[in-house]
Amino acid sequence: MPTYRIYYAERDPGTAVDTARYASPTESLRGLGTSGSPIDETEWEEEVEGRDPAAALEAFFAAHVASRSEVMWVDANGDSHAIEGVGDYQPEKAYIWIEDGKLMEYQGIDAATPGLVSCPLCEGTGEVTAEAADEYLADYGEDAAQQQ
Repeated sequence: MPTYRIYYAERDPGTAVDTARYASPTESLRGLGTSGSPIDETEWEEEVEGRDPAAALEAFFAAHVASRSEVMWVDANGDSHAIEGVGDYQPEKAYIWIEDGKLMEYQGIDAATPGLVSCPLCEGTGEVTAEAADEYLADYGEDAAQQQ
């Protein structure tokens, strides 16, 4: 079965918004930044198997939320919408959800080669062995990889 690398970001608003007072991802999204405080962001990637990208996204979200109703898609205007029906996720859409009190945002999906990792030098647009990535990070550090 093919392997896919899913990219997503964790947005921790900290003092920027009290996420506990919002009942849905849409409300949390609208509340972000209302206090003017900075929002911490951590980027993540995860490898998931699926027969195609949509099936990989289905498996990814099944591991991150209790039900599809907790995931919303975001249109080009930044408005979020509930996912209707039981159809496949569409890899080109932007999705958001709340996980452990943090707003999460799906950022994309790529086919992944088993045994390889995202290249830290090229911001994940290529793949290298884990040893090559570790060597680069040991020599130049995480900050160098992020400045590229």
